[in-house]
Amino acid sequence: MKLIFLEKQKREDDATSFIFQPKKKFTWKAGQYLFYTIPNNNPDNRGITRYFTISSAPFEEIPTITTRIFNKPTTFKKSLLKLKPGDETEANGPDGDFVVEDPKRNFVFIAGGIGITPFHSILKEADHRKQKISVNLLYANKNENSVFKTDLESFKKNNPKLKIEYFLSPEHIDEKKLAEMVYGKSSIVNPVFYISGPNSFVRAIRDMTKAQGVKKENIKTDMFSGYESIN
Repeated sequence: MKLIFLEKQKREDDATSFIFQPKKKFTWKAGQYLFYTIPNNNPDNRGITRYFTISSAPFEEIPTITTRIFNKPTTFKKSLLKLKPGDETEANGPDGDFVVEDPKRNFVFIAGGIGITPFHSILKEADHRKQKISVNLLYANKNENSVFKTDLESFKKNNPKLKIEYFLSPEHIDEKKLAEMVYGKSSIVNPVFYISGPNSFVRAIRDMTKAQGVKKENIKTDMFSGYESIN
C-alpha cells in the first residue's frame, strides 16, 4: 500500500515520530507493525525495508513510526529523515500478534526503551474506547526522559487499573521485581506478560518470567533489533 508522509515530531529524549497518511484507508490492531520500504541509492546490508511497530492507535487512522535517531543513523533512518511532506512510501502489512485479544484479562507490560511503542498504541486505543484494562506497566529507560511519558501519565489518570513503574538506569527490572508481580503484594491473578524492547532485554526478561513459573502461553514478546539493551 502507498503511504504519504505528513510530518515528523520530536519526542522525549532522542526519539522522533514519523507520521503517514495511507492513500487508502486500512485498519490494524494496536500492537501490530508494518514493513516500510524507502528507496536509497546506497543502502546498508539490511536493505531498504524495515519493520516498525505502529506507535499510533488504530482510531487515529494515521500509521506512525516512533524511533530513536542516534548520532550515526542507519541508511534507512537517514532516508526517513530526508522525507518531505507529500513524499510517498510503500508499506506492507499490518502483521504481528503482539495485541490484546481479551481486555478482561490481567496484564503485565514490560518495556525497555523504545519498546514502549506497542504499549503506547495499545493503551491509547484503550483510553479512546474507555476500556479500563488491568495493567501493571514496568518501563525501563536510560534516563527520566521516557518516551511517551506524558501520554502514559494521562492514560493512568483515566484508568485506575493502570499502574506504571519507571526504572531509570542503573536501576533495572530484576527477578525480585518480577517475583513481586507473580507472587508478591503487587501480584495480579493469572497475568499475561507482554515484553518489548531490545533483543537482549526481551530475552533476559522472558527467561526471568519463565523462571518465576509463568507459562509459555502467558508470555508474548516483541523484539527491536539494532538497539542496545537497557537492562
